[in-house]
Amino acid sequence: MNRRELFQKALGVGAAVAAASILRGQSQSFTGPAGGSRGSQLITILTGPFDTSSYPNGVRPVTDTPQFATYVRIQAHPGQEGKIAVGGPAMASAGGVADAAFLELWPNWDGTVDNGRSDTWIMSDPGWLNTINLADLFICPEIAGETPVVTAFQLL
Repeated sequence: MNRRELFQKALGVGAAVAAASILRGQSQSFTGPAGGSRGSQLITILTGPFDTSSYPNGVRPVTDTPQFATYVRIQAHPGQEGKIAVGGPAMASAGGVADAAFLELWPNWDGTVDNGRSDTWIMSDPGWLNTINLADLFICPEIAGETPVVTAFQLL
């Protein structure tokens, strides 16, 4: 039994038509709650080279305050020479950054391999619910001053 038949059976034909039009009107304007939207528009909330030089030991969270995304892409900047460590909050307090990192991205410094592309790490929320907290992802370049490319998207 579909929704229309259920409304007709429970409320009668006139009430079912009115209820269906009200529900249709609400669903078109609904964009979802602010903290975990289930919309249909993917917007960029962070993009471009990522500088960590002003942070202690060169370890920086992707955002300083909690910001939620549905898709995150981190890439070693093509043409630079040092690798990029990616990890969690333990990376900020660890003496040896490499021990706390869960991932290392290598650059393609001379452009001879893989059509000039460097290593890329992508994380996406399988339910598209904006549950990836960017404040829990930390990045540290091996060589001070190098800038990985970070892109994050949120679903609105």
